[in-house]
Amino acid sequence: MSASFNSKILARMWERVDQSKQDSDVAYFHDLMLLGEFLVKLLTSAILASVESDRDRQRYKVEYQLVRADGIGEWSRALEEVISGPANAHIFPEARPLVREITENFLTGEPSWQRVAIDNLSAACQEIDSDLEQAPRKTNLQWWVRNFATLRNRTRGHGAITIRKCSTAAPLLEVSILSLITGCAAFAVPWIYLHRNISGKYRLSVISGDSSDFTYLKSEKDHVYADGIHIALNERLTRLPLIHSDVDINDFYMANGGYKEGKGGAGSTYEALSYITDIRKRESAEPYQTPPDSLPSSETEGRPDLDIEGKSFANIPPSLKDYIKRPDLESEVFSLLQDDRHPVVTLVGRGGIGKTSLALEVLHRVAQTGHYFAILWFSSRDIDLLPSGPKPVRPAVLSKEDIARQFVELMNPNEAKAKGFKAVEFLANTLAERDESKRLLLVFDNFETASHPLELYQFIDSHVRCPNKVLITTRMRDFKADFPVEIRGMKRTEFEDLVMSTSRKLVIEDLLTVSYVDSLFDETDGHPYFVKILLGDTKREGKAIPVGRLFLNKEDSLRALFERSYGVLSPAAQRVFLTLSNWRSLVPRLALEAALIRPQNENMDVDDALSQLERYSMIEVLTDDDGSQFLRTPMTAAVFGQSKLKVSQFRPLVLADTALIQQFGPMQVTDVSKGMLPRIERMIRVIASLRQSGKDYQPQIRALEYVAGRYPEAWLRIADFYLESSRDDWDKARGSIERLLELDESNVSAWRKLIYVNQRLGDVLQELNARIVLAEMPDADYSEIANAASLFAHTQRNQSLQFDPEVRAMMISNLTYLMESRKSEATPTELSRLAWLYLYSKDVAKANEVVAEGLQRDPNNSHLAKLEEKLRESPEVS
Repeated sequence: MSASFNSKILARMWERVDQSKQDSDVAYFHDLMLLGEFLVKLLTSAILASVESDRDRQRYKVEYQLVRADGIGEWSRALEEVISGPANAHIFPEARPLVREITENFLTGEPSWQRVAIDNLSAACQEIDSDLEQAPRKTNLQWWVRNFATLRNRTRGHGAITIRKCSTAAPLLEVSILSLITGCAAFAVPWIYLHRNISGKYRLSVISGDSSDFTYLKSEKDHVYADGIHIALNERLTRLPLIHSDVDINDFYMANGGYKEGKGGAGSTYEALSYITDIRKRESAEPYQTPPDSLPSSETEGRPDLDIEGKSFANIPPSLKDYIKRPDLESEVFSLLQDDRHPVVTLVGRGGIGKTSLALEVLHRVAQTGHYFAILWFSSRDIDLLPSGPKPVRPAVLSKEDIARQFVELMNPNEAKAKGFKAVEFLANTLAERDESKRLLLVFDNFETASHPLELYQFIDSHVRCPNKVLITTRMRDFKADFPVEIRGMKRTEFEDLVMSTSRKLVIEDLLTVSYVDSLFDETDGHPYFVKILLGDTKREGKAIPVGRLFLNKEDSLRALFERSYGVLSPAAQRVFLTLSNWRSLVPRLALEAALIRPQNENMDVDDALSQLERYSMIEVLTDDDGSQFLRTPMTAAVFGQSKLKVSQFRPLVLADTALIQQFGPMQVTDVSKGMLPRIERMIRVIASLRQSGKDYQPQIRALEYVAGRYPEAWLRIADFYLESSRDDWDKARGSIERLLELDESNVSAWRKLIYVNQRLGDVLQELNARIVLAEMPDADYSEIANAASLFAHTQRNQSLQFDPEVRAMMISNLTYLMESRKSEATPTELSRLAWLYLYSKDVAKANEVVAEGLQRDPNNSHLAKLEEKLRESPEVS
């Protein structure tokens, strides 16, 4: 039986089956079994992909098991668990038709593709072993999946079969499998491999179905999908778990057991098998290290009921122990929560920076005022950052529905028992109420870990109305609201309070020197979580170890703080982050951009990349008085970035970019006030050194020219560099100055430099043009005007330049006007130049008048004396 498939995956696999059919019945049968096993895994992956993340981690539990599954029977049970177990409640609506195809029952003999597949598999099973289960009169496709696993274990897995049995069973198995392939909608919908280019746009490699609805991904970059195979259900794309390929879709690999535990979970892998080529490779199992058992609640989860707190009802958790006061931030947030101007307030900052502890401290104060009828706390926290390290916890809410359900449980409205009551609608209506006697404050902690945070924010923002208010804590600036409050590292006094409190608790005061505390502040940026855990390490070591070394064994903590944010960055933002992390120095933004435009690099939107990094609190941007920006990567983020760089595909390019950036010289925060000029001077010295040693310096020149495009003064430094070289480079010097003047035509220093270069080149015409432009400037020094007139007169006397008569007349007229209008500033010698201009315009009377005025000022001026004599002898000048 010949077959053609819409799916490239299945077409490739069928080629293998078709080839084995020509070889022998045994090979044919066994490859059909491989194809069936492949189908079970593909179908399971497709259905599993349609399960939304939930607070009980139903999808994660199944994936955790499959990473460790060594047999097809476990895949069969996983599919049944998703369809019939708790995970079913979290299958999104677009996937329900796929599930229905698997669960719908059909009678023997019905013409449905499901029943054809079931009956032919049943017949094949009987040919192999009459003791195997026969299909019941009424059943569904789950029977097929379950019994295919049984058949697989009976044959290829755990028992040999005869050639005769292979010959009789294979045609039945082929009909069964083809019926499944051609009938099942899961294999007909679009399957697409998505690869995000450095530009942020996507390359789409179609595996099956019609992908035309998603071509917008090729031109738009405001979408976030991980690289991998995605299945499209209506307009929704979701990534398939445990299946791997590449952008060229040359081969396809499915999880195939063989789990190997790495040290502490790091480096754990599982086997991925290509059923098409039999090639095996290892894939990372690090995302599947947390046991799927029920997790404990967060230490900052809200209480289950509203109790009286001060003068309000509240379920807010207690303030955290050992909290260090942050007076300025507390005062700002308290004031914002007391006014009625901003319905949404966001506390934004890096993980572990103290957003939650600050919020709790302020909320307990707010509760004492009675400003709110009730304060309701909703926690999406999935990791508690403890002094001993990060620990996974069970989020209290993840979705809009979770929040609405908890809101109803806390508020306990009478109408909740009424038929048709909708919790989400009740939440929306309550947020919009304007009753000041029932003023509500809803607090959403760790907002970025919600299932669909942007959609959830839009829901909240569109419904909340004053006097009600919402407070959000988040690592991501995507949720900037009416009033965002930036939470940065502790101030020095706050940091010292934290060090004193923690060191007393740990009894390590004697181990801490002033220099060590200074280093701790500088390296942690006053990050309270890392201050605590590094002091804990000092306790364990019994001595003060250099802070930089202590960071080296904090992979778990760093992953907890940054992995989620890093994962949603565009490739360009990841690339920029890795570059900035690779050098412990402030980096001028212009230097970064100059490195990234190297010919070896793809074009990328650096503005967007930096915006993402700033929104996710992975970098800080400092600005000098001239508006130049300098990029700072906090130590914690930088150490995380360095660990990522080791295994990144971008590593060779990042190392080359970093080497170029470093040639602009290292910077500290105190250097920002000095601006870009010292960086430019440093690069000029590097270029000069390369030239002197006979090495190529074109990459550095290109970088500096890019900087000059945004910082024009750099063109003058480039011009000086070329002027110090051979005469062959003087034209380049002139070109550099002209580039500056294109950007800043009023730059007097540049015009003077251009005059100088033209003098060295012997280009009198260009020198004269530059002098005239300089003379025409509103605030030009009178000597500049006189010098232009002098050069013009010189060219006319020796006839070195010939002008069109009209052009010549205009030049004379302009220069005459400029000199005459400010004649009182002229020296006697400069008056002689004005007199010459009058002579060239054939105004002898005016020339005599100017000469007389000049001699009156200085009777002994030789220039005027000669001109007076010339006027007496021959007043006509051609």
